[in-house]
Amino acid sequence: MSVLMRFIVLLILAVIAILLTVILGDYGPWYLSWLLGTGFMVLVAAMGGVLYEEQEDALDRPAEVKNRSSSGY
Repeated sequence: MSVLMRFIVLLILAVIAILLTVILGDYGPWYLSWLLGTGFMVLVAAMGGVLYEEQEDALDRPAEVKNRSSSGY
């Protein structure tokens, strides 16, 4: 994608964002916090899934791998 096409796409997105803020008026901050909160909760859930999988993998590893990795430094 050329630089000009990226610029045009971003310009269109900026115009849409400005129009949405004008249309929404006072409800804009509420929708913004809703979107940010939803995104944050999705990230926290994904992080929890990754941590769970890592703990499950750590339980399945042999004892010598655990001893070698916990040698101090």
